[in-house]
Amino acid sequence: MATKRTRKSTYRRKKSTQQQILSIILFLVVAAVVYYLTSNQPNEPTPTYGSEQNAEGFYYYQGSTQNDIYASTDNLIGTALMNELHTLVNENLDLQSYDDARQALEIIDRDLNDPTKLWGIYDGVMLNATWDGGATWNREHVWPNSRLGMDRVDGYERNQATDLHNLRASSVSINSSKSDRVFLDGTGIADIIDYGFYPGDDHRGDVARIIFYMATAYDFLDLIDNDLLLADETDHYTLEGARMGKLSVLLLWHKLDPVSDFEVARNNRIEDIQGNRNPFIDRPEFVHLIWENKTIGDLLKPTTTSSYIDVILYLDYRKDSFYDNLYA
Repeated sequence: MATKRTRKSTYRRKKSTQQQILSIILFLVVAAVVYYLTSNQPNEPTPTYGSEQNAEGFYYYQGSTQNDIYASTDNLIGTALMNELHTLVNENLDLQSYDDARQALEIIDRDLNDPTKLWGIYDGVMLNATWDGGATWNREHVWPNSRLGMDRVDGYERNQATDLHNLRASSVSINSSKSDRVFLDGTGIADIIDYGFYPGDDHRGDVARIIFYMATAYDFLDLIDNDLLLADETDHYTLEGARMGKLSVLLLWHKLDPVSDFEVARNNRIEDIQGNRNPFIDRPEFVHLIWENKTIGDLLKPTTTSSYIDVILYLDYRKDSFYDNLYA
């Protein structure tokens, strides 16, 4: 009987030693996996970025469905993409007169929560959704009329100065402050910045996507970064002066202030009246492919991988299975 007890005791010690060795090995494997996964994880996105942006603020490439209006843009980047978007936004374009734009803005700029009010651009003032002859609100050209390569627009005209995507209801005072200034970076509320204008934190992304639309829809408009040219006012109301910016600032704002529900609703309303859409609201990643030299591959959303917690749980399960098989 003593021999049997000795064998059992020896077996238990042998089994315990094997378990300890295997546990150490598994611990080292798990530690190595955890280190690899955590050290290779991308930085957390800036809080102002949306869920469809990566850690650098770039929007993921969405791709098109067969009946998507942007299906013809698949696999296009750079100039080819911009040319195709130019064709698309002009295909069903039905510009309204500048006079009629007043009634159109009563509809397209309505606040999402109060249809009796318009959400004024730049200062966010809630304006009565009825045209009052310009007493309380104006038709603001986001890309200024003086920089559209034409004379001051008349009420009966239909041209780039009457495009509803570029017109926003604005309070009289903020419209006067902005005037025909270009856009420069700032922070907080709308304000004059040097020779330019900051549209405010809540409006900077909206402004950027409107400017991108105009540069795409009208190929004679020039979107630039040159400070000397942007500050030059000697050739306003001429084709040579049809420039706007500042491009690098607008690209930053596009990332920092993602597409809002208001922009989406406004885009839909404009389509009902004018017949076209702003593609940079529908597909914000197009901005990177045109102005930031990104490829489609750069903007593909990473596939979901197991987290290191999942790996630990899986290895722990495999450990138990190994012991069960070893001592069965």
